[in-house]
Amino acid sequence: MTFERLRITGRDGGRYQLGTPMHVHDGSASLGTVDPVRVSRDGTEVHIERFLPSRFVKEQNRNFGPLVLLEVTTYLAEQFDGVQTVSYSLSREIEMHGDGMKVASARSALLQDIGAEGVTITPRPDHQTPGNFVVEGLWAYNERNLASLARCLEREREIYRHWEASASHATVIPALRDRLRQLLERGPGETGARGADAAD
Repeated sequence: MTFERLRITGRDGGRYQLGTPMHVHDGSASLGTVDPVRVSRDGTEVHIERFLPSRFVKEQNRNFGPLVLLEVTTYLAEQFDGVQTVSYSLSREIEMHGDGMKVASARSALLQDIGAEGVTITPRPDHQTPGNFVVEGLWAYNERNLASLARCLEREREIYRHWEASASHATVIPALRDRLRQLLERGPGETGARGADAAD
């Protein structure tokens, strides 16, 4: 299967409704939940804070954060005509790999790349999660920002495609190697059951 985009749903796979948890999937695999997604009373501004990763994400040695953030922003911009701004308050919870300040800097750069304004990095003292920083910014719905968002999203999707291809390659090659070893370990006159049936 060729990766195209992440799938975003509401609870139990239903259509997503603003103000409820946002469930993020790659095909049938759950990547986690964006929760809460707050929405202003008039429906023009949504606020993204936490991405709670699934066990699948926690077991992968790579960064899903940028792709999830861009897919979620794109989904909100495409599916809800009334949304004019998306505000972010991102802590280290969305990112589990790497130094806290480096993660925050990378996230800040990503928000600026898609056109977010007022991007700041603020330390958040937390004895349970040392080195935690909060990155905040505001993305406005306009033609220039939509183009920047689309460009960044395609870049992250391509990175994800390469990762999926590498992961698949890493799984297939050992299996082929094991099969070849089995064949080489057989004696010269040995055949499998299928070969014996053909001889009959």
